[in-house]
Amino acid sequence: MENKNSIKQEVGVKGIVRMQLRDKDGNIKKLFQGNGIWEFLHKNLNLDLRVSGITGSWTEQEVVYNTITNTGLALIAKRLGGVTADPITHMGIGTGTPTATALQSEISSGGGSRAAVTPASATTTATDDTIRSVKTFTFTGSFAITEEGLFNAASSGTMPCSRSFSVINVSSGDSLQITHDIVMTAV
Repeated sequence: MENKNSIKQEVGVKGIVRMQLRDKDGNIKKLFQGNGIWEFLHKNLNLDLRVSGITGSWTEQEVVYNTITNTGLALIAKRLGGVTADPITHMGIGTGTPTATALQSEISSGGGSRAAVTPASATTTATDDTIRSVKTFTFTGSFAITEEGLFNAASSGTMPCSRSFSVINVSSGDSLQITHDIVMTAV
């Protein structure tokens, strides 16, 4: 039984990924925002069933919550304690489903290669409670993108967080802006 006079503070970490796709002329292209039914079908049956109003809806900006990996939690703890740990420096995208440590099918050509990011402080709820990484990929090839992750190296390295999502079909000339937030919250 917990002592009623004790003070308990819990901290949570969540990631939020925002994506917006534009064609070669800068016009916004719609993306499919999956809901809980889409998530269930994708996770359990590996289906990307896009039925507007049932498994999600079409939107100008897709927003999804990501997975903070165990290595990501370790990285956060080390950095908070001043223990040496390489910071986030790159963002990658791919055509598979991320594992606990890497993207399954990371793109390495056609404008979709892992790219440098410069994380910066941002505010979600409390001042500077968020680390934000932003990258715009401009494509010279066609891809069916379904995964994204942050890394602490230009190749290999640790992937502290990632996300799979409904396929985003891109073709040459398209640009995909991804804003990846890692938010610290008091619970």
